[in-house]
Amino acid sequence: MKTQKEIEELAAQALNSLDGARQAETNPYLYSKIRNRMLQQRQQAVSENARLVLKLSAALVLFMGINLTSYYLLNKGVQVNTPKVKASAITAVSEEYFPKDSAYSY
Repeated sequence: MKTQKEIEELAAQALNSLDGARQAETNPYLYSKIRNRMLQQRQQAVSENARLVLKLSAALVLFMGINLTSYYLLNKGVQVNTPKVKASAITAVSEEYFPKDSAYSY
C-alpha cells in the first residue's frame, strides 16, 4: 500500500503534467469545409421553409377563392323579400300564434 506522501506526489505530478500543454490548432481546410457544409444546410432549410410558406399561401388563396365564389353564387339566386313597412312586434306575434283562419296544422 502506498503512503500518503507517495499519493500526494503522484497527484502533484498529474496536475503539473498539464502545465506545458498548448491548445490544439485546427486545420484551416477542415474548418472551412465544416463551415461551408453548415452554411449549405442553413440555406437548404431556408429554401424548404420558403416552399412550405408558398404552398400554404396558395392553399389559403384557393380556399378564400372557393368561399367567395360559393358565397356569390349562393346569394345570386336568393332575392330578399322584405316588406316595405315593418310590422310591429305584437303584430308579428299575433300573426304567428293566432291565425286568421280556423285551420290548424299540427
